[in-house]
Amino acid sequence: MDQSDRQDFAGDERQLMIAVASGDEQAFRVLVDAYWRRVYFNTLTLVKSHNVAQELTQDIFLKLWIQREKLKEVTSLKGYIYVVGRHQVIAAMRKKIRETVTIDKEVALEDLLIPDLQLEGKEAYRILLEGLEKLTPRQRAIFTMSRMEGLSHEEIAHRLELSRNTVKVHMVLALNFLRAWLAERLDYLPKIPPKS
Repeated sequence: MDQSDRQDFAGDERQLMIAVASGDEQAFRVLVDAYWRRVYFNTLTLVKSHNVAQELTQDIFLKLWIQREKLKEVTSLKGYIYVVGRHQVIAAMRKKIRETVTIDKEVALEDLLIPDLQLEGKEAYRILLEGLEKLTPRQRAIFTMSRMEGLSHEEIAHRLELSRNTVKVHMVLALNFLRAWLAERLDYLPKIPPKS
């Protein structure tokens, strides 16, 4: 593709999306050239493997091409690509988990039927809830959104109008406190030595 093809869509994201939605392969090449690196590096930060990130990035753009008609209704190309990419990465991770995790149902059933383990689990949960009450209100809110509601640090930051880094710091503080809290109160967890 020559420079003039790229110039046709320069600065006009809407025109590019409409062209891709109508099946224009040159426009799709422009889109791929414009977003490939960003999608690849976003994916790499999630999967931590160059090969897997490369493969998923290809899958993301393949999915964009297959579902190109949807681009006519998209208001933000960057946001749409991000969402498609995130869903593709999550789907790949779920598939990997299903492939690699094998559970012996009989052993799992035995574990569920052992009353001692059930009591330990209930006790640990009760102690965790007590520990949550000892956190600062901000740490408690961030921990709850992350671990109980399943929100990402970015989603929490947006919801609480904080920086992503602030969310990370509060999460680390909350986790460190709760680990120590549980270790002090549960016999079967290793004790965390105090920092000197």
